Amino acid sequence: MITEHKFGSFVVDGKKHLGDLKIKDGRTRFWDRKKHSVSFEDVKEILDSRPEVFVIGTGNSGYLIVPPEIKDYIYSRRIQLFIDTNEKAIQKYNNSLLQSKRTCALFHATC
Repeated sequence: MITEHKFGSFVVDGKKHLGDLKIKDGRTRFWDRKKHSVSFEDVKEILDSRPEVFVIGTGNSGYLIVPPEIKDYIYSRRIQLFIDTNEKAIQKYNNSLLQSKRTCALFHATC
């Protein structure tokens, strides 16, 4: 569960994480983005875990770009995709966990 988010950081399962996050199979780690958009490389590793729900937090103001071809690729795998600002994406992520859905996520920590 994500219990706190401030500009540049998150608290996940009681541990503070600085920077962008990748959450897969219940494990949280730093997401080393190359650009200010989501790439195939970013999502392929996550999709290998066969999630039911994929949440993408686009930052506090929603500036992270998720290209249409990435969205189409995720939808083609019959995965529920939720993309929104961090506040709403965190709510969706936590609710999916509470519903015991296999959930993965990418979160942009800043803008």
